Amino acid sequence: MGRPLNKKFFGVNNMGTTFKVQFFNGTTSKPGYIVKQVGSKRFKCEDISGNKVICKLVNKAAGALLAGEMSITAKLDNGTVVHVVKIASRLFTAGDGKRYPWSFSSSTTDNVAQVEVAGTSTTVISTATGATDIEGDIEV
Repeated sequence: MGRPLNKKFFGVNNMGTTFKVQFFNGTTSKPGYIVKQVGSKRFKCEDISGNKVICKLVNKAAGALLAGEMSITAKLDNGTVVHVVKIASRLFTAGDGKRYPWSFSSSTTDNVAQVEVAGTSTTVISTATGATDIEGDIEV
């Protein structure tokens, strides 16, 4: 698997430093968060209902996800939204094959892509908790 991501990026409501993901929970595509990394592109994800699924990171929009798939969305400084296909400590590879540094910051002048932040275990997407919703996913 190589070097895994730091566990501080997993879970929810961790000082604005946890990934919000979209994944297929067995029934539908739902927002959630990473519980555990199980491979270089495979993660155990959980939604607010407690559904846990091991998913592969893919280059798809939220509405196109199938069973066993998940996505992480990022926004470049120029406003372009990209899907992450591989992520490491401070760099990710996007669907266009390019590598970008990433952070949770919403700055548009730092030459660093912004990744989505998870909210809380009851509201994965919530501006009240500082969560960011780049792709416009809907909390169901």
